[in-house]
Amino acid sequence: MQQESMSLIEFQKKFSTEEACQEHLYKLRWSHGYKCPRCNHDQASFHRPRHLYQCKSCGYQASLTAGTIFHKTRTPLTKWFWMIFLMGRPKSGISMLSLMRMLEIKSYKTVWIMGHKIRKAMADRDANYKLAGLIEIDDTYFGSSKPGKRGRGAEGKTKVVVAVENRGDKAGFATMQPVAKVSSEEIKKALTDRLEIDAVARTDGWKAYRVLNSEDTGHDPITIGSGKNAVKVLPWVHTMIGNIKGIVRGVHHGVSPKHLKRYAAEFCYRFNRRFWESQMFNRILAACLCSSTITYAELSE
Repeated sequence: MQQESMSLIEFQKKFSTEEACQEHLYKLRWSHGYKCPRCNHDQASFHRPRHLYQCKSCGYQASLTAGTIFHKTRTPLTKWFWMIFLMGRPKSGISMLSLMRMLEIKSYKTVWIMGHKIRKAMADRDANYKLAGLIEIDDTYFGSSKPGKRGRGAEGKTKVVVAVENRGDKAGFATMQPVAKVSSEEIKKALTDRLEIDAVARTDGWKAYRVLNSEDTGHDPITIGSGKNAVKVLPWVHTMIGNIKGIVRGVHHGVSPKHLKRYAAEFCYRFNRRFWESQMFNRILAACLCSSTITYAELSE
């Protein structure tokens, strides 16, 4: 769905107050006017002290932020809005420490949780989409360098399956899914629901990828040989892998295996919408309104 385009200057002018942010949230959440979550009535009065909308039919009180990542937040919406804008626009993303300093958020824990809530909203939105046509697929490994075997046999690494549409002279949409191991079972679980019917998966000759040859999808395995040939045979998936590894090292200075999935989702979300950069703020904000929140306890368990 197309969203309103917005430059940094326009954003700064439009959302300078908490009231302006609340009004914008209201328009996005109830674009056709207020609807009671309980009885669907379209009339409500605003309870200013508690910031609640009370249905004039059944009396149900609804919060503007209930059921969204902003639920029960103590951080001003102005700072949330800035954080969404700044996470969405740079192709390489931005570190949470930089955001903490820029937005004058006192606690790193607070900004870290906010970042994961936004990433979860991005992941939830992209989970609805599937890749189509010719799909390049390969696996890669995240973690610090250690002595021993490299590649698929490396110990202490987080394994991620990467898939991206090959549209000839450009890449299409992409997804990244961490897996416990690069086995047929894990690949099937990670990708079956992410590929459209009649999609063709192009991979190297690793036997686990044979599971992609099914009634619904085709498989085009290619024996690659040296690593240099892999970049020529599967150019777009290796470009994706190189880009996200550069971001993880350079921007975030490493990511724990526990949270890598959300960082990968953030990267893919921006990549999949790279042609709508000016709409990124409103696209992410709309995703935040459709995604349930995640708590510190859930992030820490």
